[in-house]
Amino acid sequence: MSLPTVTGLELASIESVLDMSGGYVLHFNNRTFALFFADLEIDIDKDFPDGSKANRLRAFLRQAEPGVAARVLESLLEHRGQRDGDDGSTHIAKYRAAIARLRGVRVAAASAIRTDVLSLAYVRELETKTDQRFASADFDGAITAARTALEAVLGELEQRISGARGEHKGDLQRQFKAVAKQLRIDEERQDLDDNFKQVVRGLVQIVNGLAPLRNKMSDGHPRERKPAAHHARVVANAAKTVAAFLVESYLFQLEKGLLPQGVSGKAT
Repeated sequence: MSLPTVTGLELASIESVLDMSGGYVLHFNNRTFALFFADLEIDIDKDFPDGSKANRLRAFLRQAEPGVAARVLESLLEHRGQRDGDDGSTHIAKYRAAIARLRGVRVAAASAIRTDVLSLAYVRELETKTDQRFASADFDGAITAARTALEAVLGELEQRISGARGEHKGDLQRQFKAVAKQLRIDEERQDLDDNFKQVVRGLVQIVNGLAPLRNKMSDGHPRERKPAAHHARVVANAAKTVAAFLVESYLFQLEKGLLPQGVSGKAT
């Protein structure tokens, strides 16, 4: 006999999150329940016709392919929306962990050696962290991880190039402009192509938009509204792009000897 896709312990948390007592699933009636699954290209009435909505969902989660089960759980959590107390809920944490397991995402053990922030390995770590958050439908956490990583890159660049970190008080745009000037990639530089200057201005706008989005949507501040997956993804991708650009610019200038004397490639 094959093991169920979703374990009994995982199912207990899923039932709590999705209000599955009394045979219900959230606020669905039979028609909207079927329509919800139809949007995911699943015929729940045909595949699991008998029993209450809760029992049919239990049967589906025990038998579905892991990736399909993860997709349904993600969609149900997004449909449910954010509720008061979710941030500290162990059931929510276990629900998201179940999605991550079904997606095959494993959180790597912490390394005894810290990855150099100004390396492409660190940028790849950023991508892995945000992918893990998306896999568990933790869109708030994806925004927080992205913003935190970009801020770490900016802070480390200031430290390496000027010997000290500026007092930006969380103003990511101001910090970006300061670092861009130190890296000689700011728009005031006269020998840069105008098209490239447009790219730099675009990066500034990305960073400018990133901070308020994070403040409104992430789990780092009281939320004005819960982020949708596509909102969180554009923030995470923007942060990764800016971080990679800054790191690659730093490494290129370091190799060519274009940075001030005394600037080292070693972490401080």
